[in-house]
This record gives sequence, structure tokens and C-alpha cells, in this order.
Amino acid sequence: MAMADLLSYQARICITAGGFFVKHNKILLVKHKKLGIWLAPGGHVECDEQPHQSAEREVFEETGVKVKVISASPVITSNESQYLPTPLCINLHWISQDNYQQRLTSSNPQQPHATKIWPKGCEQHLNYLYLVQAIGDFQVKHDPNESDDIGWFTPDQIDELETKEDLKQEIKLAFKISQQILNQSAV
Repeated sequence: MAMADLLSYQARICITAGGFFVKHNKILLVKHKKLGIWLAPGGHVECDEQPHQSAEREVFEETGVKVKVISASPVITSNESQYLPTPLCINLHWISQDNYQQRLTSSNPQQPHATKIWPKGCEQHLNYLYLVQAIGDFQVKHDPNESDDIGWFTPDQIDELETKEDLKQEIKLAFKISQQILNQSAV
């Protein structure tokens, strides 16, 4: 296959969503089983699921905390359209460049390259990240099937956290915006 043909194949994008839960100036994070880093609880958006619903489901599955999404900006009300909560941020990142390269060099480059680590053939994730708040009383429960660890972190701990630099920026943004939302609701 010619290089021009290879370049015509875009990365396979999986849609994911997660939720940042900030309470008493601490943020709840999970240590990802496959990546070995700290990040917001989250995962793949299921068929017929909206990204904010996925974030709520994933936070519950990974932490035992029932949550609802807090929109990062006001949501328009309408009788004609459904306006969805605004994410804190959206990012597109590589999850497996190896899957991408393997798919391109296979006999069928349109077929996803599934591996034990990434059975859905993920190459990139389009990730919707939301702020969430608990619904009622809660107790955090670590499920070892979902993550390697779970923990609460203060803003002072983020720079030393075992994670990627862009994720540290997302976590800092979650602290900042959650504080702004708290300040607005106190007025």
C-alpha cells in the first residue's frame, strides 16, 4: 500500500466521558488500570447514551458515588430542542498509536485492530469531561475491577501526582471552575 493511501486513513476515534467530583477542596480521582495514571473516573459512551449520562454512569461504576453533571455554562431551555450540559472541557488524545499503525499495515486497514489491552480497537479518544456533584449522601467505594486505586487529592498535591501534564491542567481547571460555581451559588 502506498504512503498516500496510508495517510488517507484517519485514526479510529472512540467517544468517552468522565466526571470530576470536587468536595471540600478535594478532587476524587481513580488510578487507571491500563495506563497506571491518576485521572477522572470515566469510560466509553455506550450506544444511545449521551456523553453527560455516560459521565454520571461511569463515576458511579468506578467510585460508588451517584452523581449528576453540573453544566459548565448555562443550559438553554427550549420546547423544540434538548440542550445538553456543557462539559468542563473536551479533548482528543491518542490512546494507542500502536493500534493505528497495526491497522494501517494490516491486509484490511478499515478493520479496527483489537488487542487485549484495547479490545475495542481504540486509537484516539474524544473525551468529554464534566464537573459532577453527589446526589444525596455518599460513600466512596473502590472497585478493583474498575481501577487500581481511588483517592481524594487537594490542589497542592496535583503537581506531584503520577499522571500526564495535560491531565494535571484539566484537574486544576476542575478545581478553579468548581470554586467559581460554588461562589456563584452562594450569592
